[in-house]
Amino acid sequence: MTRRARTTALILTFIALVVTMGVTLSRPVPYVQLSPGPVYNALGENQGSPVVSVDGATTYPTDGSLGITTVFETGAPGSRLTLSQALRGWIDPAVDVVPRDLLFPPDAFDGDDPGGTFQRQGAAQMAESEQSAVAAALNYVGEPVTYEVVIDEVQVGAPADGALVSGDVLIEINGTPVPDYRSVKRVMGDVAPGDDIAVQVRRDDEVVLESVATEANPDDPERAYLGLILGLGFTSPVEVDLSLDNVGGPSAGLIFSLAIVDTLTPEQLAAGRAIAGTGTITPEGKVGPIGGIVQKMFGARDDGATVFLAPRSNCAEVVGSEPDGLDVIAVRTLSEAVLALEGDGELPRCPTS
Repeated sequence: MTRRARTTALILTFIALVVTMGVTLSRPVPYVQLSPGPVYNALGENQGSPVVSVDGATTYPTDGSLGITTVFETGAPGSRLTLSQALRGWIDPAVDVVPRDLLFPPDAFDGDDPGGTFQRQGAAQMAESEQSAVAAALNYVGEPVTYEVVIDEVQVGAPADGALVSGDVLIEINGTPVPDYRSVKRVMGDVAPGDDIAVQVRRDDEVVLESVATEANPDDPERAYLGLILGLGFTSPVEVDLSLDNVGGPSAGLIFSLAIVDTLTPEQLAAGRAIAGTGTITPEGKVGPIGGIVQKMFGARDDGATVFLAPRSNCAEVVGSEPDGLDVIAVRTLSEAVLALEGDGELPRCPTS
């Protein structure tokens, strides 16, 4: 082989290797990359509307920011993560790359529109989080709150399908008031599978009475079954509107509650500071764990926050991962978060051992 032929062969081999490497690096991998997402100020505006607006109670001016932190999930249903992206993520301290089976069930990627299903689930979680955040905040400031049981979903083909609909508020079952989950469980415990029951609901401001023929519960044949997924709602003379439609999931609850409390109390919680945080919240004000805590801390720091509120139950992930310049406060309740921002007493921290 001549020198020219050898040179040509080497060039062709190099080109083939580059093409092969490019194809390999662009192939999707079964991982999800978690990276810092945008931060939204709950005391500010989103798309021209206040994130928090209150009617029916005295409100007070706020100053500073309470940042709702988010996470980009590349490789989640409806998106793809390439090997090249995964390799870059593995060397970035602000990014996590994890097997997608740890975050999603295998069937989450099936169907004609897995991305749409994923977004709808996130929106439903966000809506429930907003309800809990409003209830927690109104409870904290002493505004009246009355709880109610809401039908979140009627399972297709179940006994209640066609009689009850999502959004119905349960009032009575067989003439017995059912203001909470415990009441529903107690009344249904006296119903035999196959019995017809009378269900009174509030639907679009009207009271409706429906008759439903129960069936045996697939998981417990001794119990009657309606096929309902129930949620907790509430009513109050104070109307709170939360406007953050482009965010999904339940983790904005704590910051939403703090923004409502800041709006309804004369003391300024943010007081000119750039504060951010995350955490689910219950109507009783308990703060729960979330995913992507490391990415949210980095996103908050990069957005200018100096204080970050984290769920105490996320401390194992927080310790050792705090970005420089970010003061991380660990809280278990809305009350602890308020006290921490007011500066009363020693700030709660994550244990280091």
